[in-house]
Amino acid sequence: MNMAGKIRDKNETMDMDQLFSGGYIIELETGKYLSGYNKKSIRSSPPERAIRFRSKQQAAEFISQHLCYVGLEAWICEILWVLLSHKYELEGLAEYWTGSVFSDQFQSAVTFTTYREAERYQKVHNLENTSMIEQQCFRREQMVIAA
Repeated sequence: MNMAGKIRDKNETMDMDQLFSGGYIIELETGKYLSGYNKKSIRSSPPERAIRFRSKQQAAEFISQHLCYVGLEAWICEILWVLLSHKYELEGLAEYWTGSVFSDQFQSAVTFTTYREAERYQKVHNLENTSMIEQQCFRREQMVIAA
């Protein structure tokens, strides 16, 4: 990985923000996200393959227009970049940078909308040797379809 948040591979440069886009996705149940739908079925997948929306409003409108099943509980989730302690890679312990310390409190994590923003923050705060940058999914709003 170079300084600009790009991976070099076979003379090509891939921008991390293009490769792993942010935005909003719809969580249908814990760990299952909307990846497709038609009149008869709804398909779910891990977050990497979920349908992405540019705004929370677009996701809410999609739910109202296309997923209007009584009793359906869906979450609108935002995809953001976070700094994880290297303990995650070494020991499997997820500790998130909160702005002052690493903590297991996921919702307290400092978040970034772009990889480059996270990378700049990591460098300015001298966290390159103690953290890694990763995308995470944050629940933002629950939508319940009523009768």
